[in-house]
Amino acid sequence: MVCEVSPNLNSKERETLYNYLNERSLELAGKTMSAIEFFKFLMDTKANTKLDEHGTISLPSDIMKEMLDDKSVLFPFPVMIIDDKLIVNHERAQIPYGSVITEINGMPVVAIIDSMLKEKSTYGLRRLEISFDVFFLVKYGAPESFKVTYELPNSGETQFIELDPIDIKTRENFYGTTIYPINPWQLKNLINTDYFKDSDAYYIQLNSFDWNENVTNVYDAFDKKFSDIFKTIKKQKSKNLIIDLRYNGGGNILIPALFYSYIAQNDFYEEIHFSVPDFDLPYKNYIKKIGDREVNQDQVDEFIINFQKPFTKSNGYYEFNYVNNELRKPKKNNFNGNVYLIIGGRNISGASYFTAIFKNYNRGRMVGEQIGGSHHEITAGKQIEYELPNTKIRVSLPIGVIKFSQELENNIPEQKINPDILVSEKIKYQYFLKKEDWDLQEVFLLIKQFN
Repeated sequence: MVCEVSPNLNSKERETLYNYLNERSLELAGKTMSAIEFFKFLMDTKANTKLDEHGTISLPSDIMKEMLDDKSVLFPFPVMIIDDKLIVNHERAQIPYGSVITEINGMPVVAIIDSMLKEKSTYGLRRLEISFDVFFLVKYGAPESFKVTYELPNSGETQFIELDPIDIKTRENFYGTTIYPINPWQLKNLINTDYFKDSDAYYIQLNSFDWNENVTNVYDAFDKKFSDIFKTIKKQKSKNLIIDLRYNGGGNILIPALFYSYIAQNDFYEEIHFSVPDFDLPYKNYIKKIGDREVNQDQVDEFIINFQKPFTKSNGYYEFNYVNNELRKPKKNNFNGNVYLIIGGRNISGASYFTAIFKNYNRGRMVGEQIGGSHHEITAGKQIEYELPNTKIRVSLPIGVIKFSQELENNIPEQKINPDILVSEKIKYQYFLKKEDWDLQEVFLLIKQFN
């Protein structure tokens, strides 16, 4: 599936990938595996698929629940990862909140984290953070107990404890009451807004560029929502605007430039080019979802026919200029004051694109950590999700490659954008212990300093 669908492989790379995977598959001969064991096999496969964060392999949560029902096999509390530090992220764990875990079952935490990541990145760390217990189970199996060495907060005192594994129901209760992320209920909303009087700052948390309700036109729905928000900001006469994208994983690729037009100070041009190597998708009988929609075989064929219509075949690829160097003007109620953008490892796809536009036009200061995705090209378009028939493992693959203007390529050569203010591990940890939002607090300090 990956060899045939991955849209960024040339013929030589595809042949190399086929050869590697065929050789790797010889290790399966004569073996019987559980779904978790096969998932580990896939995790340990080191292949250059040329897929970015849009290419994923996962065990659906309902399958995990079915497999782990009434089995106590999971690491017993949620964690936060700050750089290479694994930190207790719960107040009712058997280890004090904020303690730094240094070893688990005799293995250094740094080595454990490295073994679970194909490459060290902020995106990989954020994904690992929310599923550390499941990744540990897949990678190392189910231990009889967890022997944990840890350091108490701010003391350097080392302690040791042996803990029993927990079942998945206990896990759900624990993970529903973590300290971070702060105000987790907000993440269920598409947009959250607030006004911080002491900093004279209007706050917009935009968690997706996908509309979370059925509407006729997603672009118009966002445009109306943004218009209402920026009318409010204009009435408020705020001097500062804080945009929080930390939990934004992208969405409709037209929305980032629309959103930027509400803070733009000058006209700008937008270009989005889309290419697909082939619309003849393999293993169509295993396709379960296209985008967010469950599909049957007839709907897969219907999707291919309709989606292919605007494309023209050229040099072996299907090409389509989604946006052809079009002029974008600042909106009527655009904000002209100081703008602060909070970014993080979960920012991929359209969120990476927005960050690139923001940086290209030097619209304000960026605070946080390196973003998870790149703006140079995105393996995206429509996501095709396969389900393997025996294990029920899901394989989600993008069918196309999106590229933006040459201006963004030239002006921002780095693959992943770093913030202007990179909050250090030491500062993050102290805010963590105080249960405060370190990125937001650093923005407040910047505003105070600027004023």
